[in-house]
Amino acid sequence: MTKPTLSLSASDVVNFCALCDKAHEYWLNHLELFDNNPRADELMQSIARPEWVRLRTISHEYSLLQLVKLHDKAAMNGNNNLGIRYVLAYVGWSGSVRSSLEKLKENLDRFADQLLDARNKILSHNDLTTISEDAALGAFADGEDEKYFKALQEFVDLVHGEVIGGPYPFSSSVKNDIAFFLRTIKP
Repeated sequence: MTKPTLSLSASDVVNFCALCDKAHEYWLNHLELFDNNPRADELMQSIARPEWVRLRTISHEYSLLQLVKLHDKAAMNGNNNLGIRYVLAYVGWSGSVRSSLEKLKENLDRFADQLLDARNKILSHNDLTTISEDAALGAFADGEDEKYFKALQEFVDLVHGEVIGGPYPFSSSVKNDIAFFLRTIKP
């Protein structure tokens, strides 16, 4: 089977970079609000616990889903999916750029592959066996998520640099947003 020949316009690159930035933003939002939040224990012990748990689940599932969608097949059922595979299917990359992108993709895929069962059996579908067994899906070692987003930033910078010029830095304003948010809900 041959790889599809896909076009890659400047607007496609900007949209791809924005999708990657959003996945990073949602992950960082979850990390800062729930994992790194010095008030997390306080909120878990408060009257707000049920809502805190609900928001944590929503945030966790949505951030994982956005990350895994970046790894969808380039085309499915006659529709193109703007993601890492679509970008790599573009035939205009020079040999050295393609090689770098493929190496980064391998690293990114290793992490994302750990999340595929969670996506396919819980996040996108209600797999009866998984629900019945209450199986934990999508686990990864501490720090692997940070490595993933560092590699994704490299991938995005390379793509953006080749097609448009210059890097496309991910936003980190979420950290400030979370700090402001937590100040507003302080009892």
